[in-house]
Amino acid sequence: MSVDTLLSTIILVSFLVTIVMAVGSYVAYKLRENRRPKQPDWTVGVESPYFERLSADEATPTSSKTPNDQS
Repeated sequence: MSVDTLLSTIILVSFLVTIVMAVGSYVAYKLRENRRPKQPDWTVGVESPYFERLSADEATPTSSKTPNDQS
């Protein structure tokens, strides 16, 4: 077996293994997504109790000092 044939075989096998692993990862991702519990319909449109949505024109800073300012 020559070096050229050996290197070609290694490259081909590594390429095929990469493709198989990519397909396996995609299948595992899809299976995991289907297993995740669905969000109930009543939560659609309800604001999150943990986050408040602000836009640039609504946001007003309460203080310009940061906790590390000594002045």
